[in-house]
Amino acid sequence: MDSMLPELEKVHFTAAGVTLDVLPSYSGVYRFYGDDESLLYIGKSIDIKSRINAHYQEGRKPGRHQRIMGQVARIDCAPTAGEVGALLAENAAIKAETPLYNRRQRRVRKLWTLHLNHSSQGFLQPSAADFLLESERAVDSYGLYQNKRHIESTLQRHARDHGLCLRCMGMDRGHGPCFQYQLGRCDGACAGEESAEDHNARLLSALDRDRIAAWPFAGALALLERNINPLPQQPTLQYHLVHHWAYLGTFATLKEVTDELNKGTQRLFDRDGYHLLLSALRKGRLEILDARSGQSIDNPLLGSGRDS
Repeated sequence: MDSMLPELEKVHFTAAGVTLDVLPSYSGVYRFYGDDESLLYIGKSIDIKSRINAHYQEGRKPGRHQRIMGQVARIDCAPTAGEVGALLAENAAIKAETPLYNRRQRRVRKLWTLHLNHSSQGFLQPSAADFLLESERAVDSYGLYQNKRHIESTLQRHARDHGLCLRCMGMDRGHGPCFQYQLGRCDGACAGEESAEDHNARLLSALDRDRIAAWPFAGALALLERNINPLPQQPTLQYHLVHHWAYLGTFATLKEVTDELNKGTQRLFDRDGYHLLLSALRKGRLEILDARSGQSIDNPLLGSGRDS
C-alpha cells in the first residue's frame, strides 16, 4: 500500500462498490460519505488522489474544511476518460444528489429570457419570453431572469451604459428623438444619427455575455472523449449524450447511447452544464458523433467565442 496522509488511514476507499487499496490517480468524480453513509460532498479532478490529499492538507487548518474532512469515513471514486466527463458528471451529480456540503443549488420553477426580433425599421427589439427548461433551443436566448422586472432593469442598464435607444428597442413609445437623446444619454439612433446596423451591433455586444446559443445540430449528439494513456480501471473512451444542450449521461458504448435515447428521457436545460459543453466544443476537446447513427459531424463551434 502506498504511503498516505495519517488522516486517510482510517478511511475506506471504494470504486463501483469494490474496495480499493489505494486512492487512484485517474480523472473522475469522488464522493465523501460519513459514518452513517450520508453523502457529505461531491468533487471532481483530473487526479483524484492528489485532489483528495489536498482536501486533507487544507483540513488541517481550523474552519469549515476541517469539519467536513473530520466526518469522512468512506471515499468513493468514479473514473472518467477525461476532464470533460468529470466536469459534466460532477455538475449533474451535485444537483441530483444534493450533498450536504456542496454549494446549494436553488431550484427555480419559472424563468424568463430575452428573444430578439427586427422592427419594421430594422432595429432589433428584445421581448420577454418563457424559458422552458425542457424545450428545444431553436433560437438564441439572452439571459435567464426570475421575473420581467429584472429584464426591464437589465435592458435599461444596458441602454444607459452603451448609449442605446429605448425607443428603437421598443421600450419607449413615441416618434422622433427620445427624451434620453435630449439628455445626451442616447447615441441618436432615434434621431437618424446612427444606423440600425450599428445600433444592433452594440445591443448584441451588450447582451452577448448572457447569450444561450440555439442548438446548432439536427439531433442528439454523442460527444466522444478519448484517453490514449489510461490508468488501470480508467476508461479509454466515453460517450457523453447531449441534446439541445441538455446532458443526458455518459456511456461506454454507442448502443448504450441509443438505448438511452429510445427511453425518451426528459431533457432539462442546466446553465452550468451548458457553459461546460459550449467551452468544450469551442476548444475542440471532443469528437462529435450523431447519437443514433454514430457518424462523425463537423463542429460549427470550433474556435468561436471567448473560450477559443
